[in-house]
Amino acid sequence: MRWLVTCALAALAAGAVANRSGEALSLVRSGLPHDALYDLTFVGATGTAVGHHGQLLLSEDGGEAWAAIAPIDDAALLAVDAHDGRMVVVGQQGRIFSGADARSLSAAESPTAERLLSVALHESGLAVAVGGFGAVVVSEDGGATWEARQLDWAELQPEGLEAHLYGASISDDGEILICGEFAMILASDDRGQTWQVRHQGDASLFAMRIDGQGRGFAVGQEGTVLRTRDAGATWQPLATGSRANLLDVWHSKEDEVVAIGIRALLRSPDQGQTWASVGGRAVERSWYAALAPGIVTSNLEDGTLREQRVYAVGERGSIVTVNP
Repeated sequence: MRWLVTCALAALAAGAVANRSGEALSLVRSGLPHDALYDLTFVGATGTAVGHHGQLLLSEDGGEAWAAIAPIDDAALLAVDAHDGRMVVVGQQGRIFSGADARSLSAAESPTAERLLSVALHESGLAVAVGGFGAVVVSEDGGATWEARQLDWAELQPEGLEAHLYGASISDDGEILICGEFAMILASDDRGQTWQVRHQGDASLFAMRIDGQGRGFAVGQEGTVLRTRDAGATWQPLATGSRANLLDVWHSKEDEVVAIGIRALLRSPDQGQTWASVGGRAVERSWYAALAPGIVTSNLEDGTLREQRVYAVGERGSIVTVNP
């Protein structure tokens, strides 16, 4: 059988974003007016999205179709991450759930009552979750048990304030990076015991993504985008021309970057050198909290087409694709 491999987000000419429908986003799934989805992740063709009132959605076809599974809690689920055979979900009031997949999640004992806004899970079993008032919790066993990490804010922040933390990432070699208020990015190479400041500023940073080659981005308030090319050791601010609050970022191996947030969608075809602000009804009337790529497989007469599609989740429980 011949394999046909395509990428849904191929390189674009600077400032040009087009597709057959003319829309930047295509609706895959919508919920009720008061629904909200806050995060999603994919492992192969299996996608999981989490949201308000313990909502869990599952896709087993790369994101084309989604079905609700039984809620695991009444509290909002705010973040999810997964690797083969392990998943961690976190949320309000310090809630933590772990399991092999979305259908087997069970509550873990949490060392914090602060809401947890982001979680990162490493293939080694190291996991970190962060949240309100400087909350940092770490697991060494894939999310089964957790310990709080107490940061020395008097050393890390000029005014000694416990910053709200919004994003977390773990590099291939196990270094933890977290981001939050005051444009703060902190790094730990000893599993959260000690921390070093990698960046500080004014605008809050809401999300951060770094790939296996050390290339990455952080996004936040007022159109803030930072870029790293050395696995987070240093960060360069980029001019986007936007003042929007950006809630997540994704980038491809082909140098395209997508940032999404509150009534905003920004795209760059060249690793952040130039940016286009994309409009349209689906962008300008909604907010989207998270991005993730899924792989959709189609059987054709002359082979199998595997297509990468990038999805966003957000307001009204919506799931959309970011069109090429």
